[in-house]
Amino acid sequence: MSWFADRPILRRAALRVACATLPALLALTALDPLQTALQSVRAHQLRAHLWLLSHDRMEGRAPGTRGGELAALYIASQFTRGGVEPLDGSYIQQVPLLAMTPLPARSAATFTRESQVVALDYGTQFFAWAENGDSLARAEGELVFAGYGVTAPEYDWDDYGGRDLRGKIVMVLVNDPPAPPEEPLLFDGRAMTYYGRWTYKIEEARRRGAAGVVIIHETVAAGYPWSVVQTSWSAERLSLARAADERDSVAVGAWVTRAAADSLLRLAGLDLDGLTARAARRSFVPVATGIRASLSAPGRARRFDAVNVWAVVRGSDPVLREQAVVYTAHYDHLGIAEPVDGDSIYNGAYDNASGVAALIEIAEGFSLMHPRPARSVVFLATTGEEMGLLGAEYYVRNPAVPLALTAAVINLDGVNVWGETDDIIVLGGERSTIGPFLQRRANDMNLRITGDRSPERGFYFRSDQFPFARAGVPAVKVEHGTHFRDRPAEWGERVLRRYEGERYHQPADEFSPEFDLAGAVQQARFALSVGYDIAQADSMPDWYVGSEFQRPP
Repeated sequence: MSWFADRPILRRAALRVACATLPALLALTALDPLQTALQSVRAHQLRAHLWLLSHDRMEGRAPGTRGGELAALYIASQFTRGGVEPLDGSYIQQVPLLAMTPLPARSAATFTRESQVVALDYGTQFFAWAENGDSLARAEGELVFAGYGVTAPEYDWDDYGGRDLRGKIVMVLVNDPPAPPEEPLLFDGRAMTYYGRWTYKIEEARRRGAAGVVIIHETVAAGYPWSVVQTSWSAERLSLARAADERDSVAVGAWVTRAAADSLLRLAGLDLDGLTARAARRSFVPVATGIRASLSAPGRARRFDAVNVWAVVRGSDPVLREQAVVYTAHYDHLGIAEPVDGDSIYNGAYDNASGVAALIEIAEGFSLMHPRPARSVVFLATTGEEMGLLGAEYYVRNPAVPLALTAAVINLDGVNVWGETDDIIVLGGERSTIGPFLQRRANDMNLRITGDRSPERGFYFRSDQFPFARAGVPAVKVEHGTHFRDRPAEWGERVLRRYEGERYHQPADEFSPEFDLAGAVQQARFALSVGYDIAQADSMPDWYVGSEFQRPP
């Protein structure tokens, strides 16, 4: 007879405890796997991750720095603690980067026609950078005005008219072609499309074989003033390092002010206002100016490795487990930079320690599910987002799960630290069949799905879901709403405007004990639910017909 069975008092006590706890145990086992995961996302856990990731000791988490490495190690340790498996035998994906510091004294943008010469002033009239990673980047050729530089078959639009521009310097306008009154939905009307981004302009010029690209800046069209260009392009810039045998036809990219562009085009007797009016029509064809353009963008180059942190919860279906839903959140920020009010550490609490905190909790939630969802779920904490979505782009080029088997991407960048809302914003939700999944869970949580606060600024193309979308994977960015519960109607907009004006990309984006992380719990649970539904669905989401991002055949 056992020690326990020989003692009736202990047996009776154990029976009373069992009877008292049985309802709770039955309730727990009655929970479906999703409810188990949702209940595991707690405010105090989010607070702990957020506090540490945005601590001064993380030194702003810049790529390739000690603080960035510490943050990556912390994220990997939390995946380990939560029972989330490494991908390909490791939690770390190496991301090779190239850093280029411009040399203003040796940068030049000169335009010549016959005996007339216009030399632009670096900083006030132009900025140039090496697109090909060459520390002595130069590009020379005839300047060709190519309108908005857009080729969009779905809109029956081609600014290049099928022309071969090998060896030319292409000049283009920023943003989309305007929508005329008779066609108000051309290029999504007021909202910026993929074609409006300056990065697209360079990609399309590259496909045409151009040697260089000159983008004309306008504050309203770009969505930011020239001062942003001055700040962003005067400092060290990062890009993905290319292999020695990789060549890029576009050697130099450049921004110029509209006034500077107008002055140099007058060398050929051309008027920029007139060219802009011509570019607004489908009948536009590239204009050869006869102007010889010479661009140089020398710089000091250094190569180094940063890291993405990745993990996976394996799916339960023997076939569908080869497919995956991917959650992303960038963990990098701006590091240590120019001091503001004596503080030089750019902590990035809201942007984006908050998103990484949610990513960690969502990953642990999926690991607690029994049974696991049918598809696998990948968790990707990216580096280099602030420098151009570099970590996400590198993953897309080197995915752990083939992109053709990637069902959807859910990106978290800025998770709610101000309390619960009555609404939720999802960028890109209207573009694909992810939309119905979003609506179902919004209904369950009594949330309204509201639209992009500033569609004309093209935010969908400026966060980590975009490289996936461009590669054909349906992708959304889940943002919190602006209608905060038990607050005046305009309170949320005032909070966000104050954040954007006083804390965005500033040392003031710090952890605060006053953060109300009930909103972070709400947003994380919403994202978790949507991803779970997609991981369980019979088929993968797809882009709606006519989308510029439809998967390659």
